[in-house]
This record gives sequence, structure tokens and C-alpha cells, in this order.
Amino acid sequence: MPVTSLRMPSARPPEVAKIKIKIKIKIKIKIKIKIKIKIKIKIKSWAGFGCVVRNPRKRSYCFCFLLLLLSAR
Repeated sequence: MPVTSLRMPSARPPEVAKIKIKIKIKIKIKIKIKIKIKIKIKIKSWAGFGCVVRNPRKRSYCFCFLLLLLSAR
């Protein structure tokens, strides 16, 4: 019988697997950043409502609204 390699012929080389893992991690990080940006935009759009109605010029984040947003996720 001929001597064959220990690695399966269909298996990926470890270098390719490492590259694919790095790409997946980068994609996950980009998705998390996009979600955070969307939440910040929503918070800024609602910053004048709720607890901060007394001072509409103040663009601080309403703590109650932050809790509401986090609980909705």
C-alpha cells in the first residue's frame, strides 16, 4: 500500500482556517459597531423627550430612555 499523508485530502490547510477565522471576527466586530451607531442615533433622536423635556436645548441622554432601549434588545 502506498504511504499517504496523515491529513485528510479534503481538509483545509491550517493557514486557510486561520485566515477565515480572522475574517469572521472582523465581520462580527463591524456588525457590533454598526449596531452601537444605530442605538446612538436613536438615543440622540429621542434626547429631547421624556425626562429632558424641561430643558429641550440640553442634548443629554435620558437615563430612563437608555434603560428602555436596553430592555428592548
